[in-house]
Amino acid sequence: MNRLKVAFVASGGAVRGLAHLGVLKACEELGVLPEIFVGTSSGALVSATYGQDIPLDVLLDAYRLPWRRRHRGPRLFPSTFIGLPRPKDLLDPGHLTSGLFSVDRLENYLSTFLPINDFRKLPNSVFVTAVDIDTGERVVFGPGYEETTPVSRAVAASCCVPGLFRPFRIGSRYFVNGEVARTLSADIAIAAGADVVIISNVYKPERVREGRRSLARRGPFPILRQSLSVLLTEKERQGVELYGRIHPHVTFLDIAPDLGPFSYLNRFAVRSLVLRGYRQALRVLAEAKEKGLFDRTNKMTSPLN
Repeated sequence: MNRLKVAFVASGGAVRGLAHLGVLKACEELGVLPEIFVGTSSGALVSATYGQDIPLDVLLDAYRLPWRRRHRGPRLFPSTFIGLPRPKDLLDPGHLTSGLFSVDRLENYLSTFLPINDFRKLPNSVFVTAVDIDTGERVVFGPGYEETTPVSRAVAASCCVPGLFRPFRIGSRYFVNGEVARTLSADIAIAAGADVVIISNVYKPERVREGRRSLARRGPFPILRQSLSVLLTEKERQGVELYGRIHPHVTFLDIAPDLGPFSYLNRFAVRSLVLRGYRQALRVLAEAKEKGLFDRTNKMTSPLN
C-alpha cells in the first residue's frame, strides 16, 4: 500500500520564521519526511531551500556565529535583505517611494547560492505564494502554476513586506508578501495530493502571565506584534477549519510554538526560536504517530473533527 504523502506549509514571520527549521528538525528525527513544500515570506525561503534537499544543518549554519560555523553554505545577514536604490530607480520616484528598501539584493544572492533555481527541476514539489499588488490576487509560483519564474525571484516577491520593501517586479507585474492574501495556503498542498498537512505557524499570540507587566505598558512595538499575531492566527484558524470540513480525508497538524516576546527582527534569538519550534513539533508529531495518523493501515481522522 502506498505511503502517505506529507506536506509542509509554512507561514511568514521574518526572523521568527527560523522556528520552521526547528519543526523540520523534529520531522527528520521522527521520520516524517515532507515531499510537498508551501511557503510565503520566510516560509517561502525555508521551503525553497530545504525543499531542494539542502541539509538542515547547512541552513542552520547560515545563522550561527562565525566561529561556530561548520559549512561553506549560505550566509544570511540583515544586509542580505536590504537593497539600496539603484541609479535607474531614481527615474521612477513613485515606485522608489513605495517602500523603504528593495529585495533585489536578496534575489541576487538567492540566484547565486541556490543549487537549483528552476521549480520544474526541484526534487520535491515546492510552491511559493505572493500577491499581485495591482489585482489583489494571490499568485502561486511552482509546478503547475507560474513554474517558469526562477525560484529566487518568486521567493523575493513573496518576501516583500508592504511598506518595508518596494513591490518586486516580475515581467510587467509587481508583487508583495503572500500573507497579504492568506496567512497559509494549505489548499495548494491539498491540490498537490497531500494526505497529511503539517502547518508551521509562528504567529501564536503571546500570553502574559498574571502579575507580569501588561503589553499595553511596554511601548508600541509589542502592541503591534501582538495585534499582528492575533490577526494572522485567526485567519489561519478559520482557513484550516474550512479546509478540514471540505477535505475530511486530509489530516491537518497545526504546529504553533510559543515564541513569547521575541520580535520579528531579533536574529540573535536564533537558538531559542529553533528550539521552541523543535519542541512544539516533537509534541504534536509524536502524539500523531502514537495515534497512527502516519500509518496507512489505520483509519485517519483529522484533529479538527
